[in-house]
Amino acid sequence: MHQLIVLQQPFLTFEKNPSYLIASRLPPAHEAVRLPLIRIHVHPEPVKVAYKYVRETITKLLFPDAFSKAPQSTDGGLETVSTKPQYDVILHIGVAGGRAYYTLETLAHRDYYTKKDVDGETMEGDTLWREDYKAPSILHTSYDTEDVWRRWKSGLTDEDLRPSDDPGRYLCDFAYYNSMVEYWRRDHKSTRPVMFLHVPDGVTDQDLARGKRVALGLIEALIASKQGIPP
Repeated sequence: MHQLIVLQQPFLTFEKNPSYLIASRLPPAHEAVRLPLIRIHVHPEPVKVAYKYVRETITKLLFPDAFSKAPQSTDGGLETVSTKPQYDVILHIGVAGGRAYYTLETLAHRDYYTKKDVDGETMEGDTLWREDYKAPSILHTSYDTEDVWRRWKSGLTDEDLRPSDDPGRYLCDFAYYNSMVEYWRRDHKSTRPVMFLHVPDGVTDQDLARGKRVALGLIEALIASKQGIPP
């Protein structure tokens, strides 16, 4: 099983990036009881907190073949390339300031990204997802989030782990929707093996050790749930 970890840069008010510090501590391969060997691919740098950059970068990460040279169509344009996802599981990790708990985000939103990014841009007036793709206003991950949360919690009973339906209407929410809509637009009925983990903003050694343990526990829960392995 191949898992991609995509990291969001924190807001500019953060001097250090807990999501990157946690992910950089994850092993390239992880073994767990009753699960196949998990190959963990961490994106080498956090994703810039900019809407256009997120849309371009994450799409290329998920479906790199879509950006290879396509054959010419009969009318002189480029034909659509049928692509296959590069990874089995996609896990975004971002920072939620002011929280002492971890959240598993269950959905993401298409519209109303009115807060400026680091480039001073918003997505007001953008119609790609709504009019060109005709995508729904909300996309849910195809994971059974209740099942994932229960598995995750059962292995980490001493941690405060919560499901959430509010990823924030900013770059974390935007990036989550971007990943899911790329699966949706290729096949409306296909699975969307994407999850978003929000972590607290602590950066002490103890905080990062906890974050690593929590992230690995979620990875195990996602794969066990996807494969239908009994709890």
